[in-house]
Amino acid sequence: MIRYFLPSAGTTVKLDRRCPHCNRLNGNVHSNIHHRRISDLRMASSQQRRMKCPFCGTTWTIRAQGIASGKQRSDRLICFGVLLYILGLSYRQAQMILEALGCKGTKSTIERDVRVSGQRAKALHLQAPRLKVRTLGVDGTGAKMAGQRAGLLFFTDIERGRLLCVEAIDETDTRKAREHIRHVMAEYGAQFLRTDELSLYQGVMGDDEDRHSICQAHWLKSKCKRASDLSRLLKAEGLLYESQTMIELKQMLHQYRDWPCLPEPIERLVRRFINCHRGSLWKVNQLLQHIERTWQRVAHGSGDATNNVTERVIGLTYKIRAKTMRGFKSWDKALAHPYLSEFLRGEDGVCDLRKVI
Repeated sequence: MIRYFLPSAGTTVKLDRRCPHCNRLNGNVHSNIHHRRISDLRMASSQQRRMKCPFCGTTWTIRAQGIASGKQRSDRLICFGVLLYILGLSYRQAQMILEALGCKGTKSTIERDVRVSGQRAKALHLQAPRLKVRTLGVDGTGAKMAGQRAGLLFFTDIERGRLLCVEAIDETDTRKAREHIRHVMAEYGAQFLRTDELSLYQGVMGDDEDRHSICQAHWLKSKCKRASDLSRLLKAEGLLYESQTMIELKQMLHQYRDWPCLPEPIERLVRRFINCHRGSLWKVNQLLQHIERTWQRVAHGSGDATNNVTERVIGLTYKIRAKTMRGFKSWDKALAHPYLSEFLRGEDGVCDLRKVI
């Protein structure tokens, strides 16, 4: 459970005599208290007063708490509109709810509020002290950007289950992606790297490949799918014994998934098909050899051996919203949204929204 702290809005103005220009404390009251109409969930007006500095002649306006300069809406109402959008509503639906409550707020203003809040959440996230990370999770996803296909690279802390950073890097740009992965690992002091099987991630660690592990869930799903496809193909060709062998291979992959070394039953299968070089049996040979080559690179052990944390972070902070709104219009919004979603998860069960509104 997360406890959220929302901005408050005051009805009375607090006298502040400090000049914003020369920073002196002897400002004089320059007008009576005026009641300004505002849009808020609880009140219809707020006090404000003009002040004047006797030294530099600057005049300024002091306002009640929670009412920003030039805003017709309180910070509390702005925060409410941002929350409605982040919790899954569209800009138009958030506008309809605000109108039903008798408050102002168009879909364009809510969109602008979400962008500004996301930028502030991103700034807070990147300014925070860098915590040491033991296992760095990396995964990419496609992004629709103004009608074009682009890519985002997400970096997460596997142990803590938190987002570290997001970069506008396509997985097809191998050189740039590898350089940035090394940079992030050095920045957070990561000891280990966890990714999927894409060739992009091969060689990132250089000669220290022992620190790079493959997501067990991704690897297992890929191999079991290939085994199922080969089983159906072999059965259609009348090779029933070999077809059944592929079904047994799937069972063995699940049974021995936590073994650090290649199990002997799977090793025997590798030797059985090692001399097959044609047709469907050659495909079986290729699958078994690939399993043998990559077995020790797959994450094993009693802890979380997958990269599911990164997948969940991508889904919760980006994919769900990107699908409902058919993509983002600019990189500024696409990159700010994951940080805002991560900010709403809070720290130690507390999320202070006053920092981003």
